[in-house]
Amino acid sequence: MTKTTTKSQKLQELFDIAATNAARIFLESDDHEVLPMWHAVQGNGEHVLIATPWSSEKEKLITVDMLRKMFSVKHVKRFAFIVEAWTAQVPPERIKTTSAEEAYRDYCGPRPSEHPDRREVLMITAEDRSGESIMGVYYILRPEHGPPTLSPLEVMPYDSMAGRMMGLLT
Repeated sequence: MTKTTTKSQKLQELFDIAATNAARIFLESDDHEVLPMWHAVQGNGEHVLIATPWSSEKEKLITVDMLRKMFSVKHVKRFAFIVEAWTAQVPPERIKTTSAEEAYRDYCGPRPSEHPDRREVLMITAEDRSGESIMGVYYILRPEHGPPTLSPLEVMPYDSMAGRMMGLLT
């Protein structure tokens, strides 16, 4: 279990469940990969797990549009999202704004997947209807010999994360 980083106990619990399961799936799977997946808590309290494999930017956009609609119809209270991703450190002097989306536009560097100093992560985010959210990452360590492993989970609360996978409840 992670250190509490949010005011919402239910959001923290959902994040902890997602982070634990993400690591377990990664470490126990034969290919050490995790499909993008969502754990949503509907308005009636039912939990729904949704795998969303995609192979293109267009499929990502369609997925997000459909999830936004489904979350609205089902009155989703909170969700967690698990995805493998690439990250790249943006030098602080290159960031002129506070939102992640604007920071990326200001940086105008290569996409994280194409950046020479990229890092592969297993990212977990959780968000609730009040707008509170949590993000954590496991760095994926792929040694030359032996199976991949994960770093300890790094958890950080955030208030204004931007991106197409955020704000699906508003």
